[in-house]
Amino acid sequence: MTDDEEVDARRREHPRFAVEVWVDFSTLDVQMSSHVLNLSQGGVFIQSDRPLPLDAEVNLVLWLPGGRPIHGRGRVVWNYDLREDAPRREGGSGIQFVDISPADRALLEDYLRSLTRSEPDDRGH
Repeated sequence: MTDDEEVDARRREHPRFAVEVWVDFSTLDVQMSSHVLNLSQGGVFIQSDRPLPLDAEVNLVLWLPGGRPIHGRGRVVWNYDLREDAPRREGGSGIQFVDISPADRALLEDYLRSLTRSEPDDRGH
């Protein structure tokens, strides 16, 4: 881990976990499905060759293994565009959760607790 990645990891409010979860998402202009590469209580990193517009509102349906879908709303807070930046392997958008029902939040938290047996993902997605 580089010094910048270590500082970023300490600054995060919630640990991130590397996952391979399917997600359906939509904005006013886009409706797609893709993979979530990492997940936390605070948000997701969605893999995509074309990042979503910054500050766009995104409706999400996360398909967790063995569970029912989790519906929520988020906001694009950062992007990684493979066309512009070469060092990373996965392009996509970082989405911060802004609204999840209490029942879906509980499902998300249960799933994340089940992942605590493995280490949080500090790769910086």
